[in-house]
Amino acid sequence: MPSLKQKQRLNHYICLGLSTLLLSSTLVGCGSGESEAPLPTETPTTPTPSPRTLNVKVPVEMRNITIKVYDNTDNTLILEQKANTTTNLVLTLPQNIQNRIYRVELTTQPTALIYNPLSGQYDNVSTTLNALIEFNLNSTSKNVFINPNSEAIYQRALIRSGYLPSDTKIDPTGISSLHLKLASNDVNTALLSAFNSIDLPNLSPAYSLSSFTTQDVADFPALYTSIFFSFGYIQQWANTFPNDFFNEFTKNLAVDLRDGQLDAKKVRGDKTTLRTLITTAPENVDPAQNTLLKIAANQKTIRDQYGASLKEATLELAKSYQQDSINLPGYNLLQQKVYAFDPQIESNDSFRVSGAGDYRRAVGFVDTTATCNGSAYPCKQGLTGINLVNVNLPSIEYLIGHYDDGNGCQLNVRANGVLELIKGSQNYRSTLDADSTDNLLQVDKTTHEYLLNSSSSQPTNPTFQYNFIQIRIKANQVISANAGLDNRKAPDQLQTTQLQCSF
Repeated sequence: MPSLKQKQRLNHYICLGLSTLLLSSTLVGCGSGESEAPLPTETPTTPTPSPRTLNVKVPVEMRNITIKVYDNTDNTLILEQKANTTTNLVLTLPQNIQNRIYRVELTTQPTALIYNPLSGQYDNVSTTLNALIEFNLNSTSKNVFINPNSEAIYQRALIRSGYLPSDTKIDPTGISSLHLKLASNDVNTALLSAFNSIDLPNLSPAYSLSSFTTQDVADFPALYTSIFFSFGYIQQWANTFPNDFFNEFTKNLAVDLRDGQLDAKKVRGDKTTLRTLITTAPENVDPAQNTLLKIAANQKTIRDQYGASLKEATLELAKSYQQDSINLPGYNLLQQKVYAFDPQIESNDSFRVSGAGDYRRAVGFVDTTATCNGSAYPCKQGLTGINLVNVNLPSIEYLIGHYDDGNGCQLNVRANGVLELIKGSQNYRSTLDADSTDNLLQVDKTTHEYLLNSSSSQPTNPTFQYNFIQIRIKANQVISANAGLDNRKAPDQLQTTQLQCSF
């Protein structure tokens, strides 16, 4: 801090400098004040917005990668940057960022390497990972977590938006905030929130799982258990598939979770190869069992088996980092963690249990014998896709997928409720959007046979008939599909058939 004398000298110099400046100017404004020069008008300046940054967070260090940021509303590339390492990677974004969804894509270059936390070495890697983020313009900095969780969420959000793996082109622009929110919930419930927003440096020789101390455990117990538990999935996978395990785990997990379930199943018609650690989960085929405890009981074996395997792998990983000796409080937390849950209270409006298993409701209903608009069978109307859930109406979730009869006839049942029946130049389309013509007829309660009808709310042809797509279902399986005309809102057999296909 300057002394008092220093301050006085400083003021003296400032005054001298100011006097000299004034004297060197035209001598106006001194004395009588009879004339004054107009003061120059300053041009107002617009303050430059603070740059917005994106902090890239990955679980393990990757070297020689490329990051691309896309505006997901139109898939426009807004930023591309190469990086030698993901450690402390920060991106400066363009000023025109909006409150909307952006997709961040990480791709590896030919010389890319990935840190292997199980061996402590770097391995070659070739992969592409995605993450969807929503920007809030009130903040100038945001973390983006790119990992197995984010890739699975991206793949699930695509499905929820209406995409099918059989489509010739991936179009992420249909993903909405609702799709992203629901997909995130699907994946985090299935994975018990593994890799979900873990805000730590990526693992590398400089920062490994052995970096945690007993004080860290005391201060951040949830963070400690979360990171060891998350990498427990990697250890579990590597125990069976040791080659390229991080990339293979991530890829296969995303394929498995496209249907929103960790169940060793794919979306119907998905030709992608799937490797998995678990046996295929049983389907829930009886609508009478569509309650939380009954579905949970049907999936208990696979849920418990996977949970036990995951716990064993997590503790194995912890022991490899001597947590059972040098960090016993942390190791005890991992032992005490619940890896498989059993719900205790019955519910008719919530059906999902955290962990492995298939928790989709069986297609159908058993709670009414009422008809719809004079239908020949018991009926429920007002059906939609899976993004708007009404627990009082049947779910189409088991039907989502692509069907091909081998003779050129194809049926698409999309998660957003769009139905398409196609053969050659014949192309029929309808949407389940809660109209009275979007209904499910119970043909045989015992064998779980149903007819799914979908049409526009009003007749659209000169004969005042509705244009229907009608799908015959038995125990969650699509048996056949028709397109045609009928003047009834809930037909059992179409009066005029334009296209008929069996699957």
